[in-house]
Amino acid sequence: MKGTRRLVLSIVMVAVLVVASIIGFLTGTTPRRGLDLAGGISVVLQGPAGTPKDVMQRAADDIRNRIDALGVAEPDVSIVGNRDIQVQVPGLAHGTITRKGSKFCAKASTGEDLGCGFDSHAAAEAQIQSVGQSRLLALIGRTARLEERQVVSTGAFDPKTTKLTSCPPDFANQPFCDDPKVVQCPLNQPDLPGCSTTALENKQVTYLDKAGQGYYTMGPVQITGDAISKATAVYRTASQNLSSSGHIGWEIDFKLTGSGAKKFATITQNLVNQPAPHNELAIILDRAVESAPTVQSAITGGSGQITGSFSETEAKDLALVLNVGALPVELTKQNVETVSPTLGKTSLHQGLIAGVAGLILLMLYLGFYYRLLGVVTWLGMSIWAVLALALVSVMGKTVGYSLSLAGIAGIIVSMGITADSYIVFYERLKDEVREGKTLRTAVRPAFKRAWHTIVAADIVTILAAAILYLLAIGSVRGFALTLGLSTALDMFVVYFFKRPTVFLISQSATLSNMRGIGLRSGVAADPVPAMAGASE
Repeated sequence: MKGTRRLVLSIVMVAVLVVASIIGFLTGTTPRRGLDLAGGISVVLQGPAGTPKDVMQRAADDIRNRIDALGVAEPDVSIVGNRDIQVQVPGLAHGTITRKGSKFCAKASTGEDLGCGFDSHAAAEAQIQSVGQSRLLALIGRTARLEERQVVSTGAFDPKTTKLTSCPPDFANQPFCDDPKVVQCPLNQPDLPGCSTTALENKQVTYLDKAGQGYYTMGPVQITGDAISKATAVYRTASQNLSSSGHIGWEIDFKLTGSGAKKFATITQNLVNQPAPHNELAIILDRAVESAPTVQSAITGGSGQITGSFSETEAKDLALVLNVGALPVELTKQNVETVSPTLGKTSLHQGLIAGVAGLILLMLYLGFYYRLLGVVTWLGMSIWAVLALALVSVMGKTVGYSLSLAGIAGIIVSMGITADSYIVFYERLKDEVREGKTLRTAVRPAFKRAWHTIVAADIVTILAAAILYLLAIGSVRGFALTLGLSTALDMFVVYFFKRPTVFLISQSATLSNMRGIGLRSGVAADPVPAMAGASE
C-alpha cells in the first residue's frame, strides 16, 4: 500500500502542475514571441577594424541597457564575428489610434502627434510602427559621445571653402560628407587612420552645428560625458527663469560627478576673461555642435544645461543615452531588417500546425502499436507538451526568453526523443514478458533497465544542446535551448508519470490481462510462450 500511495502521489503532483499550467495559459501567461513570430526589427552594427573584443562586448552591453531603459521588448544583442553586433528587438511599437469622422488619428507612445489624415486603421498603425522603429534605430546606433571643447573660430559653412574634420552621423545622406576634399574623415571611410574618437580627442577639429549651417573650429577635448552623473530632459517655459541660458523649450539638465565638477569649474574659470569666441565652450554630441554658450563666470555648482532645438522625444532620448553612457566605439549600420507582424503570425500559425500535426500522427502510431500502453503514451505526450509550453511561458516572464521559430523546431525535434523514451520502456517490457514473466513481475526490472538507457540518451542530447547553445548565436541558440529543456522535461514526465502509471496498471489483474494491453501487438512482438500450468 505504501508503494502504491507513492505512485498515486507522483501522478497527482504531475496533474497539479498540468492544471496550474492551464490556469496560467487562461490568465494570460503565454510564451513571449520572438522576432520572427511577433515581428520587429533586426540591425547589424559594425565597429572599426581592430576593435578589441572586450570593447565590442561593452558596446553590446550599453546597447542592451539603452533598449531596456526605453521599455520595449527584451532585446537579443549578440556579437557576430570580430566586430559586428546583431541587435534583434521583437515586438511592436506602441501608440493610440482614434477615429475622427472618416479619418484615423495616430499618436506615438511618446505623446508625439502623428496626424489625423489616415484613411484606414492599418495605415495609422503602419505610421506608428515606422516612427517607433526610426526612434529605436536612432537610439541603437547613436554613439552619444558628449564632448566640450573651447571654441577657436566660427562661421557660415560653405563646402567650397570650409574643411571639416568629420560630419555628424545624421548627415550621412549629404554627398559632401563622403568627399575627402571637404571632409578629413569621410563617413564612408570609418576605418581611416587618425579618424577615431581617441585619435581626435587631443587635436583641433572643425565640426558643423546641428543644423549644418555653421561650423566651429575648436581645441582639444576639455571634458566628456563620462563626468555626467545624471541627465534629465526638462521643458522650460517663458515664465520659468531656471535656465542660466534663458532658453525656452526642451533642454537637458545635467549634474556632474565630484571630480567632473572640479574639472568643469577650472575650465570655466580659464575661459571667463578670454576674448570672443575663445570664451565660448562648445557642447558637442556625436561630432555635431549642439550649442556654444559664452562663459560669463566660473561655474562651480557642478551642474549645467544642454540647449538646442530639441523635440520632446529627442530630449528624452538624449538624456537616456547620457545616463546609460556613450558607446565605447563608433558603430556603423550594415544591415537593417524589419519583420512585419503579419509574417510573424503566419510563421507562428505554420509552426503550431506542424507541431500539432506531428504530435497527432505520433500518438496515432503509438496507439495502434501499443494499444492500452499507447493511451498512456497519449497522456504522457500531452502532459509533456503542456509543461513544455508552460516552461517557455515562465521563462518569458522571468528571464525575458522569446520563443522563435527555431525554438519551436527544438520542441518538435524533442517530441521524437520523448516518443523514443516510451518505446524503449515498452520494448524492454515486452522482452521481460517473452521470458515468461507476468506483467506485474516484469515491469520493475524492465523500467530499471530502460531508465538507464533513457537517461544516457537524454543526457547526450542535453550535452549536445548545451554545447550548441554556447557556441552558436542568434536563433540557433533558441533551438538549442528548447531542445535541451524539452529533453530534460522528458525525463521528468517519464519518471513521475509514465513509471507510476504503468506500475499501477501492472497491479490491476483486469488491465494486465486485457487483450489490448499492447504487449502482443506490433510486428516486433513474438508470441508470449505458454507456461506449464498457466494459460494465455
